[in-house]
Order: sequence, then C-alpha cells, then structure tokens
Amino acid sequence: SDSSVRIPVDILDKLMSLASELVLSRNQLLQCSTRLNDSLLQVASRQFNLVTSELQEALMKTRMQPISNVWNKFPRMVREVAFKLGKQINLQMQGAETELDKTLIEAIKDPLTHLVRNSIDHGIESPEGRARANKKPEGTLLLRAYHESGRVNVVISDDGKGIDLNRVKAKALEKQLLSSDQLSQMGDNSVLQLIFLPGFSTAEKITSVSGRGVGMDVVKNNIEKIGGMIDIQSEVNKGTTIHLRIPLTLAIIKALSITAAGQSFTIPQTHITELLRIKDDSKIGGIEYVHETPVFRFRGKLIPLINLAELLQIKGKSETQSQPNHLVILQAEDRQFGLLVDSVKDTNEIVVKPLPSRLKGVGCFAGVTIMGDGLVQLILDVSGVARLGRVLPKIRDLGIKDLTAQDEIKADNQSAGEGLLLVSAGGESQIAISLEQVVRLEEFRPLQLEKTGEMHLVQYREGIMPIYNLGNILGIKGGVETRDKTRKIQVVVHKYAGKYVGLAVEKILDTVYESIKINGDSTGQGIKKTGVVSGKITEFVDLGLLLALTVKKSEVVS
Repeated sequence: SDSSVRIPVDILDKLMSLASELVLSRNQLLQCSTRLNDSLLQVASRQFNLVTSELQEALMKTRMQPISNVWNKFPRMVREVAFKLGKQINLQMQGAETELDKTLIEAIKDPLTHLVRNSIDHGIESPEGRARANKKPEGTLLLRAYHESGRVNVVISDDGKGIDLNRVKAKALEKQLLSSDQLSQMGDNSVLQLIFLPGFSTAEKITSVSGRGVGMDVVKNNIEKIGGMIDIQSEVNKGTTIHLRIPLTLAIIKALSITAAGQSFTIPQTHITELLRIKDDSKIGGIEYVHETPVFRFRGKLIPLINLAELLQIKGKSETQSQPNHLVILQAEDRQFGLLVDSVKDTNEIVVKPLPSRLKGVGCFAGVTIMGDGLVQLILDVSGVARLGRVLPKIRDLGIKDLTAQDEIKADNQSAGEGLLLVSAGGESQIAISLEQVVRLEEFRPLQLEKTGEMHLVQYREGIMPIYNLGNILGIKGGVETRDKTRKIQVVVHKYAGKYVGLAVEKILDTVYESIKINGDSTGQGIKKTGVVSGKITEFVDLGLLLALTVKKSEVVS
C-alpha cells in the first residue's frame, strides 16, 4: 500500500550498524564537551545527543516484530501434540502484540517450542489423571508476554501436576550428579534448578515429544546466550510456571561502568538490582563469612559476595582505597549475589561488540565495547561471573533459615522498618524521604542547568526535568549553592504527575532501614512528622504533598 514500503533486511542491518557507530561518536562528543567546558559545544552536543537518541529509537522500531510471529504456530502444534497424547488442552495467549528485536525473535523460537511441548507432555495430565486430582478434564496452558524494566518477559504456565521434587532428587542420585547429603541441604528452589543440568530428564520413556535428555539445558544456554534469564516455579498438583526475561535488543544496551584494581568494566543494567556502599559503621550490616565464603547481611538475608579483582586475578591498585567498598547487587539465574568493586562510574548506552577469540573461553565476559574516551572495556557476563565465582554451587539457600534466632529477630525488625533516604537541605538539617518516592539519585554540573524565566531545567532521559531547591521550599537557610561552577549539584529524582522532577539537596547522607519513633507532629508544608533517625532529630518529607503545595511557587535552584 501507499503507507508502507518493502526494504531488504540487509539494508536495515546496515542502518542499525551505522546507528551503533553513531552512538559511539555521540558518547565521545559528550565526553569531549565535558572536558573542554565550552558552553557552545555543550549546547551543540546535547542537541546531537537528542537527535541521535531519536534516530536510534526509530531504527530500532524498524527491526521490532510482535512475538505473535513465534506464537502463531502454537495453536496447531498444541492440538496435534495433545491429540497424540490423548489430552485436552486449552491454549491461552496474552500480550501477543509485545514486540522485540527480529534477531531475538529468531533466537527464542526453538526454546519456546520446547517449553510448550514440555508443558503438554510433562505438565498437564490426561483427563483421567485430572479427574483423580479433582480437576476439570481440560488443562490450561497460558502464554503471556509483556514489557517490564527494559526487558520482554515471557511466561509459560500450566495447571498440571507440577514437578515432583522427590523424583528430581531420585534422578539426580541415579545419575550421580549429587550426593544424598548435598541434596538434603538444598532448598526446593535449588532442587528445581537441577532440571537445567545437561542430560537431565524425568520422563519415564523416550517419545517423540520428550525424554531424549536434550532439552532444558539447551533452552537455558540459548536464553543466556542472548543475555536473558530463565526461572522456574512449580507446585505439586497446582502447576508449573517458567519465566523468561529477554533483552529488547542485542545491539545497543544500557550498562553501568565500574572499576576494580584500576581496570574498568561494564555490567548490563538489566542484571543490576541495587547499588550499595559499604561503610565500617553501616547500619545495613557488613561482610561476614559462612563456610569460609564472604557474605553480606542485608535486609534479613545473606548475599554471597565475589571480589571482582580477586576473581579475575587483577594485581593493579585501587583508585581510592585499599579494599573495595562498593557493592553491586546482581541477579544471576534464580538468586542474587554481590560484586565487590572499587568504584561505580555512570550508566551509558553502549554498543556490544563480539569478544576476541582469545577471551571466548574465559566464561565471564559477554563482549566488549568502546567507551566515549576511545578505550575498550570488557562487558561482564553476570551468569558467567556467578559460575566462575562458584556462587551458585557453593552457597545454596543462604537466607533467613540460616540465621540464628537472634538474627531472625533483627531481620524481622529491619524488614518492618521503613526504607529512608537521609539528605541535608542546608545548615544542620537532616531530612528523611521514603525510598518508595525516590526514582533515582543524580549529580549535575551547574553548567548543565538551563534557566527559563525563574525555572531551572536540565535535559534528562530524553526529556526536560525541572530542578527545585529543597532548602528554599522548606525555608532552610544555607541551602544549595550553585555559584561555585566546579561543585556538582546532588539531586533526588521523583516522579510527580507522571513526569520527572528534581529536588536539589546540599548533600545526600545515607539510606537506612529503621522502625522510627515519632516525637512530633507536622511542622510545615510537606513535612509529615518529626522523629529521631540515627540519633538525630529528623524531618520527614512527603515529596508528593510538598510539590503539590509548592510547585506553582517556582522554588528553584538559585
């Protein structure tokens, strides 16, 4: 039709490749403009940044395809396999319009097909079996896809018999994968992960559908090759749910730059759940050792730790201290672990390049990228780092059940406490903001602020964000000072009325999780209450209420 045109795929691939190179050039230009401190160059580079981002997004859309391109074959396949096995199955599909990159569409075809066939064969019972379990004769198989946090989530669930953990343990013993002592120490979730081992199958006989011993391990490997994760949950007589988390694209991703022993690396942002800074007097716990393995006690859980410099045997010196004090909490497969690093830099959009052949056998690198300064950085493979650091086999279910009774009481008290961000808005003030109201913490150079009338604005995440002075709003003297052009402004980002709003503060102090004792009532607009936090009188600010009452007064950074 007149509204569409056919374009060969190789031309789209070429355009995407050029867009990737443009992103590299954009990153280099932004870094140069920052170093030169030229206002005209910074304005031009910001405009170039916006145009590049829009161009990249438009080109990405040309490669996006709905997941229905994979799902379209499933109704017929389900009918045929169900008929062959004498089963009645109702296939439901939700989110078929969910889009992801064409390359990823091709990559997930076989894994999804295998998972659907497994659900039909292993999961859903025959009508007779369902009758004995007091279920309706027709089983339900649900395919669901949706976007969340920059990823495509695909869920395959059935209401079948679930996975019998005793059978899984028996099969593991039969194949001599683990000893009975090891199995007895494993939690239910860890036992479920055994089905991803090579050659593992609980099928009683080999059929054209399953039982060949080539399956779930291949599915897991294929999903991880494209930077995805797979998780499984099952309950006997209730059913099984398999959750795939897949990146939107492989070409350009957001990543966090970190350093270890003087060397820089990048970590895909989709694997990062939290960033912490460890202090000797930290209220959130410290490093301990369990079975000679370092762990970090945080929010009632013991998180296994990996020192990146020690893991990679890097002998360089840290930039700022003798021991790493930054902790990156990462999600690998079904569990979390902490990566000890020297410093955390910034997040950037990076172009993923293939690994050199000499590094492909290392197992903990996913690729390389060229940063804005022209230097090459290795991209960490989070699952590979976890395996190389022996996190998954060495620490199993180190959670609440491994804590002493006294520790459990502490954990309960901690989980009952409210998560708070402590900031100073000027003078001796200490302000507390609920972490639920904080989207992100940022730092901006004064030159990044642009003034329109009485408003100070900053270009943020492909949009424009107003910056308000928290000290001015609260009437605190000695608030944020921007006349010093060398000092960065610390900003608390909040989402108000669907848009990003920045609150400039004098200093970001700490995050705490405490059950607060309230000593006073509201003292002013936006101040919910006063109390004592970490031994100091603190004012609690409701950002939503504060902005609703004051945003029209244009209290901005001055």
